[in-house]
Amino acid sequence: MSAHEVMPGAVESAAGTLAGQLAEAIRGRAEPRAEPFCLHRRVAAQAEPVPALAAVRVLGADALTAALLAGHAFPAADAALVHAAVGAFPAPPEGAADRELWAWRDQALAGALGELGVATDGWEGLATTAGTADPAEPPHWVPWCVDLARLSSLALPPLASPLRDQARRHRLDLTRGMTRALLRRDHLSAARLARWLALDHQHAPEPLLAPAIEHLEQLAFDQPRTMLETVLARYLLEGGR
Repeated sequence: MSAHEVMPGAVESAAGTLAGQLAEAIRGRAEPRAEPFCLHRRVAAQAEPVPALAAVRVLGADALTAALLAGHAFPAADAALVHAAVGAFPAPPEGAADRELWAWRDQALAGALGELGVATDGWEGLATTAGTADPAEPPHWVPWCVDLARLSSLALPPLASPLRDQARRHRLDLTRGMTRALLRRDHLSAARLARWLALDHQHAPEPLLAPAIEHLEQLAFDQPRTMLETVLARYLLEGGR
C-alpha cells in the first residue's frame, strides 16, 4: 500500500492505536517498571506500515508527548520516522482551504521537535507559512472553540503561540466551548478544550475543569484519541506531576 492508496479508516485505526499507547506512556510516567515508549518501534509493530506512518502525521506534535513530557527517550530513529511521515504525507499546497490549519499544526510539530533537539530546516512536506490568527481578539466563541479544538497539539507547555495568548485571555469562552461540547456528547472536542484550559490553569484556575476532566476520564475508556487528550489535560492540570 502506498501513501496515495491509504484508506482513511485504516489511518484512524492506526492513530487510535498510537494515541492509546501514548496515553499509557504518559499516565505511567511515575511507575519505575513502566515499559519505555519508543515511537519507531510502536509504529513498526502495527500491522499496516503505511497507515501507521500516516498516524504519526495525524497526531503531529502529540506523537512526541511521551518524550516531550514524560521523559521517554527520543532516539535518532524516532526523528527519522517523523521526517519520513512528513515527507510521505506533506501539507497541502499554498492556497488550499485547510493550509492555515496545517501551518499551525506544523508549527507545533517543529517546535516540539526543536525542544527535543531536532532541527526541521529543509524538511519537505512541512507547512512553513506561519499562522495568521489575530492575537488581539478571536471571532465569536463558537467557531473559535471549534478551531481551537482542531489545534490542540499547540497546547503543550514548551510551545508559545498567538493562539495560546488568545486562550489565556478568553478562558470563559473556552469553558463555554468545553461545556457545549460535553452537552453535545462531542467528547473529543471537550477533551481538547479541557486541555487548552489546563495548559495555563496554574495562572487562572477554572473550577469546572477538574470535574470535567474526571467526567471525560470515565467516558474515554474506549476512545483512544479522546483518552490521549484527557490524559494530557490531566497532566497539565496537575502541573506535570
